Amino acid sequence: MHDDLSAEREHVPITCVNDATFDTGLRAAELDPERPKPVETPWGMMALYSIGGRVHCVQAFCPHLDGPLFEGSLAGNVITCPWHGWRYDVTSGARVDLFRARFGDAAKPLARCEVSESSRGTLVLRPV
Repeated sequence: MHDDLSAEREHVPITCVNDATFDTGLRAAELDPERPKPVETPWGMMALYSIGGRVHCVQAFCPHLDGPLFEGSLAGNVITCPWHGWRYDVTSGARVDLFRARFGDAAKPLARCEVSESSRGTLVLRPV
């Protein structure tokens, strides 16, 4: 099942330029470990992943050709882009596929946010 997010989304590069935080309004218990949760943030569309009891946050669209990374297949902590198979570790943002580039834009990691919990129990993001 595909969301209309990828079809309607304008290309907006993810930039994390300050120490601002964003409260998602979501609780960790609401996340499905089998499926990432896309979230619109002040820094662009990000995706929340619940892996091994921890919540991780990386950009939702692949830096390759803006494919819907959050709709890819998740194996452990690695997400595979459904368009061209680029693979990323969602805990670090690093590209991990066999033919990964060692330099240039293709070698850049995914934009990430630290995830903490507010006093109300909701997930709060801060760019790293």
